[in-house]
Amino acid sequence: MTPEADNTSSAPEFAQAYRHEQLGALLEIFSVWSSGTFIRGLAVGAGVDLDATSIVAVTVLARDGEQRASALASRLRVGASAISKLSNRLTAHGLIEKRQDPDDSRATLLQLTPAGTVAATALTQAGDVMMADLMRRWPDDDRADFTRLLSRFRDDALAHAIRVEAPTPEPTTDPKAEHQ
Repeated sequence: MTPEADNTSSAPEFAQAYRHEQLGALLEIFSVWSSGTFIRGLAVGAGVDLDATSIVAVTVLARDGEQRASALASRLRVGASAISKLSNRLTAHGLIEKRQDPDDSRATLLQLTPAGTVAATALTQAGDVMMADLMRRWPDDDRADFTRLLSRFRDDALAHAIRVEAPTPEPTTDPKAEHQ
């Protein structure tokens, strides 16, 4: 049978597997958990009806506290235009407020309002319920091992991300070295 005649195969012809099974598993989880459909579904179940980017912004502000729009844009990996629209949307929903940065009168800080804190608490609780459900059959020792190893992995992954995202310095030429 030729490959063209075999339509029963579920794997794409050019499927590429990672050597590290962990990476494939993480990417599959990230793909689902970062999708707007999943984020909104979890949030709606918690009584929070916002778009996915707004949900992530509320949770970032809850976790990290007030911050400049530029810092939030960087965390969300969006541009200045998108963060402006987002902050206006969240302000209109009564979830954040803008205030002047006391350290720089030209800058604005974004912070959760009491309603934003309520929404963030509901989102956090939804995440906690999800994790409890996912791990409900895990023995206590497995949960403790997973927590320890995942924390270690997170620390190493974040340190690696800093190295990858850091700008590479331009090679400099030492005029003295050229003449030696």
